[in-house]
Amino acid sequence: MATISNVFARDPSFVYIGSDEDEWWVGGDEFLRVRGIQFDEMPHTPIVIHDVAAFEDGPVGWAAVLLTMTTPVARTQVRCTAVLSLSAGTWQIVQWHNSVPVANEQIFGVELTTTLDQLLASVVEEGSQIRLLDSSEGTVTLLFTDIVDSTALAEAAGDRAWAGMVGQHESAIRRITKKHGGVVVKVLGDGSMLAFDSARAAVRTAVECQREFAQEAFAVRIGIHTGEVVRTGDDLLGVTVNKAARITSAADGGNIMISSTVQDLVGPMPGVRFGQPVLVALKGLSDTHPIVQLEWDTV
Repeated sequence: MATISNVFARDPSFVYIGSDEDEWWVGGDEFLRVRGIQFDEMPHTPIVIHDVAAFEDGPVGWAAVLLTMTTPVARTQVRCTAVLSLSAGTWQIVQWHNSVPVANEQIFGVELTTTLDQLLASVVEEGSQIRLLDSSEGTVTLLFTDIVDSTALAEAAGDRAWAGMVGQHESAIRRITKKHGGVVVKVLGDGSMLAFDSARAAVRTAVECQREFAQEAFAVRIGIHTGEVVRTGDDLLGVTVNKAARITSAADGGNIMISSTVQDLVGPMPGVRFGQPVLVALKGLSDTHPIVQLEWDTV
């Protein structure tokens, strides 16, 4: 609490807006008195920071933080924003705001466009990812996810708990895939098969999934490959599908493995790095194949 006291300004114009509807405090002294009591009342709450952005312009600064808080009753994403003032060589927070994301449907009753991918999709009649499912064949980037040791985990957790874990996994997969303009081709219970027009979008999806799954009680391995596929009904078939699945099997839990084709297509990409290529035999496919482990920034 002493550290926080030094960071937040005591100025009467200080404003703190919390996530609870009653948390609106004006004046640094009032905030610090109430916040000190809250710290004593709060249960142990691990916090994981996912992203930080901060800027300054002369004596004024502003910042945004994306984090996850895990309490005994829930794991919640929190967005924090701050305005800072430089005084006597020290940055002090003069305004702080916490918010918890709420789906637009809950407020407006309709789904709103929230990403550039969604906007582009609407401009080109729901996007080329829809055209993929309307065509009989084409080049796509496939991403497979697989929960490692799912049989043992299901037995240890019990049917009800395991069903909840798998449901959370599927929900996250669908949300993140949609965010990056992909299509969930099918869910395999303990895994999924996703399709993308862009190799970079597939990589962004994989990285975001692993960042989120890092907090779960299970580990997920992911494999990505790009190539020609054939559509039959609502499914995709072909050597590309088999290779993407086998690349996934070659990954360890918590890792992302990609084909050399994907690496060539992605090229230099902020926030990700490529390991050294390794030659592996992939079950059901002839010869050996170069695959690369993807590394990414943790925040």
